[in-house]
Amino acid sequence: MNQPTDGPVPENNPSQPAHGGPPSYTFPGATEPVGLTDPSSSEGDAVPASPPRRRTSRALLVGGVATVLVLGVGGAVAIQQLSGSGPRPSDVLPGDTFGYVQVDIDPSAGQKLAAVRFLGKIPEIKDLESGDTRKKLWDLAVANSDDDCVKDFDFARDIDPWLGDRVGLGLRPGGTADDPNVVAALQVKDQDQAMSTLGRLADCSEGGDQVDLLAKDGYVLLTRHGQGDATLAAIDMGTLSQNATFSGDMAALGEQGVATTWWNVGPIAKELSSALLFGVRAPDAPQDLQGRVAAALRFDPGYAEIAGIARGFSGAAQSIQPVDGDLSELAALPDDTLAAVHVSGGEQLLDQAWPQLEKQLNDVASSSGMDDPLGEIEDELGLALPDDLKVLLGSSFTLALPDQEFGSDVPAIGAKVVTSDAQRAEEVVSTVEDASGAAGILTKSVDGDQLYVATTPDYVDRLKSGGNLGDTDGFKAALGDAADADYAVYVNLDRLEKLYLEEADGEARAALEAMRAIGISSTVTGQGEAAFAFRIVAN
Repeated sequence: MNQPTDGPVPENNPSQPAHGGPPSYTFPGATEPVGLTDPSSSEGDAVPASPPRRRTSRALLVGGVATVLVLGVGGAVAIQQLSGSGPRPSDVLPGDTFGYVQVDIDPSAGQKLAAVRFLGKIPEIKDLESGDTRKKLWDLAVANSDDDCVKDFDFARDIDPWLGDRVGLGLRPGGTADDPNVVAALQVKDQDQAMSTLGRLADCSEGGDQVDLLAKDGYVLLTRHGQGDATLAAIDMGTLSQNATFSGDMAALGEQGVATTWWNVGPIAKELSSALLFGVRAPDAPQDLQGRVAAALRFDPGYAEIAGIARGFSGAAQSIQPVDGDLSELAALPDDTLAAVHVSGGEQLLDQAWPQLEKQLNDVASSSGMDDPLGEIEDELGLALPDDLKVLLGSSFTLALPDQEFGSDVPAIGAKVVTSDAQRAEEVVSTVEDASGAAGILTKSVDGDQLYVATTPDYVDRLKSGGNLGDTDGFKAALGDAADADYAVYVNLDRLEKLYLEEADGEARAALEAMRAIGISSTVTGQGEAAFAFRIVAN
């Protein structure tokens, strides 16, 4: 059994406080020492950590297969007991973890029931509700594998006796952009059997990248080869759940649903800067970037959502202050609206963000040999920046697309703006229209403090007349609790599906037909803080 020692040992040494109490440590990216508290979940007997076992890359594949099993939310939530229990992956991952993802098929009772009701409306997932969903997913994974060795494993005999309900991934210091230091935590019901089976699965393949297998408090941890001892040492100094910043963010997030993620963007951006993403090398991150993002996948009987928060952001993001969000203009669109985008307080947000935006634009322009790009735009178009942009965004800006037959004609699309100077906003639109060579295409109408613009005169009239979009069931389900949002998007999938439904068939078509609407919203809630949500509504 291999016990690697060549991985970096964490530099965070505990120090004793002057007046007793728990030790404290500083994790990468933290702005102040973080106190250690008792883990929020400590059910079950602690199991002493076993020495790390070195395995081949097949162990990582095993972790991936197990993750697929745990991802069987659709049917598994219907057969689990109605109370989530046991430690979470964050209870066994090191406290210096700065990127975290957790999947849980044993969440709270309310989440289970809501997931069953929502997912039962989707034909492809509804079929998974009968029987053991984890076995079905295992069988699917094996069927798609070309490894005969893996196919020799039987779910009932080799997997089910030890596989738990939770899996987590943690990103830690010590990696590089091309080789990040990732730790996987797989919950197990029988630690010895899990280690044995995972080891045998790993032995199905020889060579390749190596990993360490560790046993810790009801979990099996998979790390890069050479990181096992360092990972255990870091855990002994404090777990992620004991990290006060992480636990505070989780408390602010609320219901963690069936999947949760948390990212401390400062150390992540620094460690993974210049990483390749889709073949494009990312730029270096600002040295002073700080902030965290947390999000959860949650269910309601009528919808699924990814809801999250951003906290502790500094720099340009810190300068953005809350505005008076109001979706009333969005809600007053015609009832047959197919899709719409709304921004509240755009003039205020632009005013706050302009210094940073101007600096970024000048930096980009200087690299191209331009001295004063904004000045050139102002001279060429006769605009005053940022004032004319602020007038155009106004206190409420709504872009809308009505239901229609799309063909060779120009599609109907329009906007309405509530602003302090609607006449000047119209002049700005005309100026941009003329400069683009499309003069006369848009119809414009000023009515008090409102400007209406559309590609057809008819749609301008319809925007002025308004409607009751906000009273429709799809809108209320998608955005009903985001009435004070700064930014919102609404899409009526029932009306949009005619554009793509004919291309789908069978179960895929039935699943698409089961979806009613999409709602996206975000709100600045304080200095350097925000809340956001992406919601998909079922019929």
